[in-house]
Amino acid sequence: MLIALGTVLGGIGLFLIGMMLLTDGLKQSAGDKLDLYLHRSTNTKRRGFFSGFLLTALVQSSSVVTVATIGFVNARLLSMGQAVWVVFGSNVGTTMTAWIVALIGFKVQVQLFALPMVGVGAFLQVLGRGARWRALGSALTGFGLLFVGLDFLQGSMSAYQDQLLFLDEGAFDVPHVLLLLALGFLLTVIMQSSSASMAMILTLVNGGLIPLSLGAAAVIGANVGTTSTALLATLGATANAKRVAWAHVAFNITAGFAALLLLPLVSGLFTEAYNRQLMGGNAAFWLAIYHSLFNLAGVMIMIPLEPRVTRFLSRRFGKRESAHLRLRFLDKNIVQMPPLALQSISKELDNLAQLVASIIVREENGPDTHEQIQTLFELLEKFDGYVVATLRQPMAHVNADAFSKIIKCSQSLANALQWYQLTLKSDARPKDSAFEAILLPFEASFRRFIQAVAGEEPRERISEKLDAVLLDAERVNREVFSRLRSHEVFSHDVSQATQWVAWHRRIAQQMMKVLKRADEIDDLMHEPEIIRNPASDAP
Repeated sequence: MLIALGTVLGGIGLFLIGMMLLTDGLKQSAGDKLDLYLHRSTNTKRRGFFSGFLLTALVQSSSVVTVATIGFVNARLLSMGQAVWVVFGSNVGTTMTAWIVALIGFKVQVQLFALPMVGVGAFLQVLGRGARWRALGSALTGFGLLFVGLDFLQGSMSAYQDQLLFLDEGAFDVPHVLLLLALGFLLTVIMQSSSASMAMILTLVNGGLIPLSLGAAAVIGANVGTTSTALLATLGATANAKRVAWAHVAFNITAGFAALLLLPLVSGLFTEAYNRQLMGGNAAFWLAIYHSLFNLAGVMIMIPLEPRVTRFLSRRFGKRESAHLRLRFLDKNIVQMPPLALQSISKELDNLAQLVASIIVREENGPDTHEQIQTLFELLEKFDGYVVATLRQPMAHVNADAFSKIIKCSQSLANALQWYQLTLKSDARPKDSAFEAILLPFEASFRRFIQAVAGEEPRERISEKLDAVLLDAERVNREVFSRLRSHEVFSHDVSQATQWVAWHRRIAQQMMKVLKRADEIDDLMHEPEIIRNPASDAP
């Protein structure tokens, strides 16, 4: 029994490793093209559904597609209504794993097909020039390991069949259906992969250890178990991420309910077809049909329900959204996809610039202001953490250039806040009335500039107002030193006045640097190279 369990665990492990390598390899090979295709192909709900289906079938991971969808929703490139249909399509796309296992997995000769594929993939990873070839090698290695893992599973089931749990057709009753539902659910929760749990269930059924009818119940549990992955992804995530994840949960529960209603039919019709050796007596084939059937049934049910579900979810998770000082567009789930992360981080940079400007423009000096400034420093630190985590991923050179500018923008915002903190000191501004007539025009000019930044006025007008600030700063310095020479003011007050002006001038210059770099980042994001030069070409 211990040998049997060890072999089963090894087979599952090989299958999981294969799935991870296959998904990562295909994702890196596709690079920005995957995101570009998803962005261009989701402008209607129907296209969103088919895009979700095709991309999930391609990369063999609904998680990748769901994360990309969350990224587009956060960046306001997809509406909630479009996003939920991508998620629905992605759920149907996961059925392709069952078809691969059913039609190919149990018929592949490992020595002639799978093991050579692992070898070729490994050589490409080691000897391949460029990240694209290495990613292709990873995908080939993963694809081969899928079948090696299945072969281990199948071999362990047949060799130790008498020592493992066995249920016959007479066991199809409510307690056993609930037991298999729970088994399928737990397998997916534990392995965090519906593909691996489906492979395990199909192997058990194909090996005769579980009857087809109860295997169908386990498939339902595995399908519903994928909701655990979605819910785990919502921990610490944005409100939009939570809405997309709960749309995924709503679909899977709906599809699971439809599957339970269809289960008596399946237990009779499919079992009869299997017993008559239709399709070569391949039980996995009939389970793959069932898996696809109830997911499509879930889609049909959601067609009239989706608008209500979307409206319901759009009104939820708003409490965190209502906070003024917060990161609005960043989500931990998109860090591993630099093109999407760049879009969200760019929007977040604009948000942070507006927050910094809104603090400065109020000109308040109380405990709340100091707390808010500290909160902004913490947000900038968190923002930098997202940027650094994304920079660790393979990406196109043009994306890397954009991220280097984003880091500089973040530093400029931190500098602006530091200069502003200095202006809030009680003795920062000269108290001598002789300076009032000199400083007030400059301060009014600075205020107009910051108001323009906070109000997101056109860049040309903001630039003109910065020029006015700089001219007024020079005027203040000339007049102050002129009065010093004529002994109208003291040197200490002059030093205080010039320092006051220097702090405000530096704040304005730092804020303008952020705006100019934000425009440069936007230009880089729309350069043709971001499409031509996929992430897989990056060193």
